[in-house]
Amino acid sequence: MKVNPAPLHLAQAGITGVIVAFSIAILGTSAHTLDVFNKQQTSNPWWLPLWPQHFEVSGTKALLASSVVTLVLSGTFLIMSLVPKLNLANRHTLRALLALGTTLPTGLLTLVTIIYAHILNNNAPELDTIQTWTCKYKDSRPLQQDPQMPSNMGNGNFSGLCRESKFALYGTLTVFLLLGASMGLSIVTWLADKWTARQQRKEMEMGQPQS
Repeated sequence: MKVNPAPLHLAQAGITGVIVAFSIAILGTSAHTLDVFNKQQTSNPWWLPLWPQHFEVSGTKALLASSVVTLVLSGTFLIMSLVPKLNLANRHTLRALLALGTTLPTGLLTLVTIIYAHILNNNAPELDTIQTWTCKYKDSRPLQQDPQMPSNMGNGNFSGLCRESKFALYGTLTVFLLLGASMGLSIVTWLADKWTARQQRKEMEMGQPQS
């Protein structure tokens, strides 16, 4: 039975490319929400300047950090697998080790990050995260007697921050699932490569003239 591992290589590169794209998006959204919080928490009344201890932002920082690590490791494997000079397509075991060496740590990291962020979100309303706070008050309006506040002094951007913070969390969950698929595909690809190489050796041996 002949097996063509080329489509598996292509699928693996495609999944890794999607992981890199998601990591960039998660990095951007989590960094933006954290930046807005840091800039407005001490001055915007919607962020309770007198009670900074009410907010727990370590979950957002964890999502940011995990996206950076995932981007670096997955990007490294993607680049190395596409560089012809390295010839990873014909170095089957090395390719598999690189794939597992980049996906396994990031898979564990994203799993821990998702669980950690979910636990922090469940602490509301005692302690709020950026996600729980902005999603809770995104549709609230100031009292009628309150003066019109500048855009950076109200909750006008809470709807966008809510969406971005949700994307960072559920995007990380998507990355975790993609990393799991990539790990499984790495093993299948390695087995297909080994099978193909073995079949080629057999064909060469059978094609050699008897002495």
